[in-house]
Amino acid sequence: MPNYSSKVTNTLSALTHSQKAVAVYVLENRESMAFATLDDAAMKIGVSTTTVIRFARALGYTGYSEMQKDIQSEMMDKASLPERITSAKGKVCQNKLLRETMNNDIANITETVAKLPEDALRATVKAIIQARRVHVLGMRSSFALAHYTASRLGQLRPNIHLVQSAGMIFPEELVGSSSEDICIAFLFPRFSKTTANLIMWLRTMGVRIVLFTSQSYHTVQSYGDIIIPCRVKGNSFKNSFAGPLCIINYLAAAVVLENPEAIGVLQQTEEFLKKGYYLGL
Repeated sequence: MPNYSSKVTNTLSALTHSQKAVAVYVLENRESMAFATLDDAAMKIGVSTTTVIRFARALGYTGYSEMQKDIQSEMMDKASLPERITSAKGKVCQNKLLRETMNNDIANITETVAKLPEDALRATVKAIIQARRVHVLGMRSSFALAHYTASRLGQLRPNIHLVQSAGMIFPEELVGSSSEDICIAFLFPRFSKTTANLIMWLRTMGVRIVLFTSQSYHTVQSYGDIIIPCRVKGNSFKNSFAGPLCIINYLAAAVVLENPEAIGVLQQTEEFLKKGYYLGL
């Protein structure tokens, strides 16, 4: 889904002179425009409120408010963590924080499911079952998603490889990859340069990439062969991964249903764990 900046780029030539003035001003002053009222925005730019509304509609928005939400979202994608905390403090009420956090996660899950391309999910399940080896890649916060994915899929098929990056031995971990392999990669704002570089290196070896990313994925679309867009909006300083986690759970369940061999792998795992891993309570 294109964000504000890409929409401006795609429609700039078709805008009127006054609308172009709005576009340039907003691009250069996103911080002040992100929370300005319509009247304030028009006064700062030096145009009428009608011009601002027509500009928003020319970009495909229903109005100024929808465009402003997109600008805010784009800013949060690029903001540093201290900046996100400062921004969130003014919008989150301490007494309502638990409910707001839960409601935000529910909204993330609902919108993620609503906008998921079913063909991408089917292609992902098929790729997981058929691949010789499945690499799972995520850096920083996304490593938690990668670890969870590897633990779930590792119970259902052999040759699941979590890229752990300990000691920066990325090349050694990925040497020998081929077109028979796939990589499930997690790349969310603020996009990890290391993850992006490893994805491109894997692609040179013919590895297909299943890319979990944000719903505004146009900037990183070229990194994935199969795109799994997820809403990861947080109501504080970090992204919420409730949406991606639900999709990972679905993929594990789908692999069990569509791959008869998964039961055998799971039984072997359980036999090993019975040798003293659990307390038996």
